[in-house]
Amino acid sequence: MKRFTGTALAAMIAGALAVPATAQEVKHLRIGSWLPAHHLIVSGIIQPWADAIEDETGGSLEFEVMTSALGPPPAQFDLLLDRAFDVGYGVSGHNAGRFTMTQVMDLPFMSPDPWAGSAASWATYEKFGGEYGEHEGAHVVGLFTHSNPNINMANGRVETLSDLEGKTIRVGGNVTGRMMSELGASPVQLPPTEAQTAMSRGVADGITFPSESIDFFGITPVIKSITQIPGGLYTDTFWVAFNQDSWDELTDEQKAAVEKHSGMAMALLAGWAWTNGDKLGESKLKEQGVEFITLSDEDVEAAKEKLSPLEEEWLTQADEKGFDGQEILDYARAMVKHYSADKVVNIPQ
Repeated sequence: MKRFTGTALAAMIAGALAVPATAQEVKHLRIGSWLPAHHLIVSGIIQPWADAIEDETGGSLEFEVMTSALGPPPAQFDLLLDRAFDVGYGVSGHNAGRFTMTQVMDLPFMSPDPWAGSAASWATYEKFGGEYGEHEGAHVVGLFTHSNPNINMANGRVETLSDLEGKTIRVGGNVTGRMMSELGASPVQLPPTEAQTAMSRGVADGITFPSESIDFFGITPVIKSITQIPGGLYTDTFWVAFNQDSWDELTDEQKAAVEKHSGMAMALLAGWAWTNGDKLGESKLKEQGVEFITLSDEDVEAAKEKLSPLEEEWLTQADEKGFDGQEILDYARAMVKHYSADKVVNIPQ
């Protein structure tokens, strides 16, 4: 009979156990996606986030960003709840009335830049979101906002608020549509892929979009002028979440790795992505000879006044749901101020 030393026997046992244990620990997770892989949200936020978690777990978690959408953007949260995929992302405003409290950052002039908007959206949700009950069946790991939207015109120009009167403006969500109506424009909801054709044919005079998105969706050729609105007219709040069962199946170590790269880390990653995307988009628009206009301080104040009913209505809805809306709103604004990208920190003595 062949004899083994204690050291050799221990090595054989360790070798026999290593491969099966490693294989059992690898968990494959699918990320539902409705945008092309080269879109900023996928390539600049979702994919880097997934890569960081894979590295953090030493490969015990593997993510696959799906390349074919299983449904339109408004269906993403329900698809996640049905576990059509393990992780999903979407726009809160695509489901009107469903994520009302989470959409506090969607209110007028809440987000002056994507850093402040994204950080404040997460900080506010982290403090109050557990009470909302708006994402039952899912485990939210991130919220972020896009960069400042502009009023991008193919027909006419908007130098003052009165120039919006009678203009048809493409919008992407329920809150944005309401804003355009309050400011005198006629909102029309269209997929961004149809925006250029709509403006070329006169179906829409303009579109509310960040500069990055104008470039990405190939709308640059039809844009003649862009009106920038200091303070950020509006934003959309994006969510990133696990199906609750998919989350519960992770080990404690895997959950810790996800959390390390989620939340505020994801918010700041989004701020970086949108800022750089806008720089590229603006450079393309300037090459095209597009005129850039800045709305005057007087008109900005007038816009805030016209849009104040949206905040009042949100506060009423919060009260009806049993929440102290003013406390949530005040906290969100404090977080915006805390994370504002244009905050002066190097003060001469």
